[in-house]
Amino acid sequence: MDQPKESAALPAMNSHLKFSLFFLMLSAFIFGYFDLFFQWNLERLHIFLFNLCSGGFVILYFTEIRENQRYRSIIFLSLSIIYALCALLDLYIPVIAISIALVLIVESIRIRAFSFFPRDFFQSDAVSEKFHHASLLCISLALIISALVILNNEFFNWFFLPKLRIETFFLGYSFPLSLITMSVMFRFIVKRNEKRVQWLENISFWIINLGVILFFVFIVFELFIAEIVAAGILFIAVMTVFAYFIRNTMDVQQKKFLTSGMCFLLSTAITGILYIVAKHLPAYEDAGAFILRMHSFLSLYGWNISGLFIIIRWNDFPLKLNTVNTILFHWIIILIIAPLGEYYYGFAVAGIAAYGILLYLFFTSE
Repeated sequence: MDQPKESAALPAMNSHLKFSLFFLMLSAFIFGYFDLFFQWNLERLHIFLFNLCSGGFVILYFTEIRENQRYRSIIFLSLSIIYALCALLDLYIPVIAISIALVLIVESIRIRAFSFFPRDFFQSDAVSEKFHHASLLCISLALIISALVILNNEFFNWFFLPKLRIETFFLGYSFPLSLITMSVMFRFIVKRNEKRVQWLENISFWIINLGVILFFVFIVFELFIAEIVAAGILFIAVMTVFAYFIRNTMDVQQKKFLTSGMCFLLSTAITGILYIVAKHLPAYEDAGAFILRMHSFLSLYGWNISGLFIIIRWNDFPLKLNTVNTILFHWIIILIIAPLGEYYYGFAVAGIAAYGILLYLFFTSE
């Protein structure tokens, strides 16, 4: 069993799209270091090219090819790159206009694949499909909410909150990637019809989705205790899903990569809690900045990319890779080389080269 039966016949991604994704993902990583070399802050490109452009495209493409279509996801990719450039240049009117176009594309794909109203969230359907549907819905919501925040902050000033910043909501584009990775994980879990198991899966779905949304709300309103509680509940929920995944998944190559991804996710839960504590202690301001950067690397280039790799090479598994060495190489990059690159030029160059090699291995291995 190399992939779930219901998705075994999906057509492979062509070489041109793979190259485009390779270029975008590597560019996103490089732009994260631009301020170190050129004193240019390209953080928005760093976030958008990975989360919205690369990640959003992969999610939509994965959805469309199940419906024997592809063109809308490619249009989304093109427009999202323009969106990223306009956001970088603070061209907010084009950003809002493109947001509307992107939402229409996402919703046309989502409604065709699932339904306008997410009634499947309240039914006992496959949890993998629920996470997939939620991932699409969250792309639309992230685009809409970010546009509303731009309207508030740049044009109308309806209300003010210190954390109601554009950058805060731009980070919301990473949540759909987390959900699609959860969807991929549940696709590899052996199906069991026991009521207890179905109950566990559905409760996990709701806790993870509502937990992250509430956690985001608590951050905006700076509710310290609520942030800690929400982070703790999410950690327990993720641990439960992780244990369930390990026990109920066949020993295929994808399981090893997703297991590594879950370890990255658990690490983000720990760094998230540490950052919440550090930002409320002025003496640890510098430590908080480092923890936040580490959290970003673990989340974007550790956890989220694990699911994207599986989707991009969906029909190609098992890959001719030394799985353990590749995973170890991935961890060394994200845990050691990339964070040190924030402070030392040599490590930044080494991190970019190592990350490029990792991408090359995943995109080209037969």
